[in-house]
Amino acid sequence: MRSRSPVRAGVVALAAVALLAACTGGSSGEGDSPAASGSPTRKALDLSGDPRAAAPLAFESKAAHVLPTGPKGFPPLTLYGRAAWLKHASGLTMYNLATGKAVTDIKTQNTPTYDLPAPGDLSKKQAEMIRSRVSFPVPVEIGGVRAVVAAVPVKLAKQGSGSAQAGFEVIAARADNGKPIWRLPVDIYGDPAGRLGALVVEPGDGVVSVTWTEDDYTTGSFAVSLDDKQPQMLWQRADFWTVAGYGDAVLGFREEPDEQYSVAGVAASSGRDLWVKGLPAGATWAVKSNDTPLAKLDDDSKQARLIEIATGDFVLSKQAGLTKGMSCLHGDGGTVLLCSSKADGALAVDKTGKVLWRRAAGDGPGKWNATVEAEFKDRFYAKGKDGAFVVDGRTGRTVSADAGVVPDRVNAYAALVYTDKGTEVHLPKRSGGAATGR
Repeated sequence: MRSRSPVRAGVVALAAVALLAACTGGSSGEGDSPAASGSPTRKALDLSGDPRAAAPLAFESKAAHVLPTGPKGFPPLTLYGRAAWLKHASGLTMYNLATGKAVTDIKTQNTPTYDLPAPGDLSKKQAEMIRSRVSFPVPVEIGGVRAVVAAVPVKLAKQGSGSAQAGFEVIAARADNGKPIWRLPVDIYGDPAGRLGALVVEPGDGVVSVTWTEDDYTTGSFAVSLDDKQPQMLWQRADFWTVAGYGDAVLGFREEPDEQYSVAGVAASSGRDLWVKGLPAGATWAVKSNDTPLAKLDDDSKQARLIEIATGDFVLSKQAGLTKGMSCLHGDGGTVLLCSSKADGALAVDKTGKVLWRRAAGDGPGKWNATVEAEFKDRFYAKGKDGAFVVDGRTGRTVSADAGVVPDRVNAYAALVYTDKGTEVHLPKRSGGAATGR
């Protein structure tokens, strides 16, 4: 029985939290019933969306649709254009946000590791188990086409005289119509005795990296090229666990020969070390990042720092006001990293680590007393004592005093709210919310 180190346990918990922050922007088109083959039902369907679309300031309070994602929690659901992509035990389903209907359901060609009901029929226990072992789909570009990629735990088919074993099937599909682009079976090190999970799938420049677990024990990472014709596994390492990435660099924890751990930056395309920093004795460090060159680094003190993923350089000191209790979020397509908590206030920085604005915790004018629930571009959707409002990340000003709903995920075309009956889809109000300038 392998023991869990504080670092490994922290990677599992905090990488899962970081994944909740990813969503993207969207397009036009109508949906239909799902195609049995995994192909789109209409050739003209295009749900890829307009990357220039602005972040909405308010949403309809009444849900337009409810997606069958299972019991309340954090389903592995990614917004991308006018579609929502749900990762599940046997593949990937694309939903049209305008209609709430499934457009395509892509099943793995290999046998899924987990024999479970459809997401909408999962018990709470089943939902909790599978959500800890399947990661969110990630938006990418493949051959100039917008796409999504997902890694699904499977039992790989027997090859030659060898035996079938546990592995992954990495699936890439077009973001406009859900049509599969390719599938890549990935055979990881050895013959895993436990059940595999994909903890993190991190997009980079022409690459996705995946951290895998075995019986929820963080085990290693591998990377796959995003070639439109011949994708391939570029590298795998059993001593390194990716928890964040940006461009051609991924950040994570490296296991050392003496059973100690380091924070390390690795080249996403080759797996070689770019830089390594030792961990202080007795410290449990955590890394949180989302589509930004910076990551928040926590240790066993109250204060925290920001580190540059590509270089390992600290860009924000412990005296800047960033605390361990703050959650740092970065909206898809945004330029601001907003770190906040009710107890410690709010701090916004740009991609270089320059502080744009601060607010101390409190109830008075200019103070911060809210929880950021979702983000898109440079808009942050927060919940305060008077309900949901929207903050401009560049200035700290409230640009909408009533968002209509408290969203769990947002993009240009919808806000998602997780409930025990599934995921509610709330469409933007046409008039938007009034700016208050406070």
